[in-house]
Amino acid sequence: MTNENFCVPTATITEKPDAYELRVMVPGVGKEDADLHVEGRTLVLKTHATYQNPAGFKEVTHEFDHDNYALSVDLPEMADTESLKAKLENGLLVVTIVKKAESQARKIAIA
Repeated sequence: MTNENFCVPTATITEKPDAYELRVMVPGVGKEDADLHVEGRTLVLKTHATYQNPAGFKEVTHEFDHDNYALSVDLPEMADTESLKAKLENGLLVVTIVKKAESQARKIAIA
């Protein structure tokens, strides 16, 4: 068993009429370093830092860590866990959590 340290990344959840959006800051993490999956009604994110100095460069000082991140988010009952979408770009992971069609607000015509 490995003794890995994880820290909780900064995250924000916003709600739209048809979806929730989870924004997570994971600086230095690439798509190949991240594992995002659903366990029951929980969205789980784990990352593993794999930073290497650029070829020909040697580290002179070390002021920030390339951390491993872990985050668990309980999904609401109205979330459609089959329609999750995720995009990771420039250290920002954006997960779109679509609401089930029957839970979305809709206008009802009056006859």
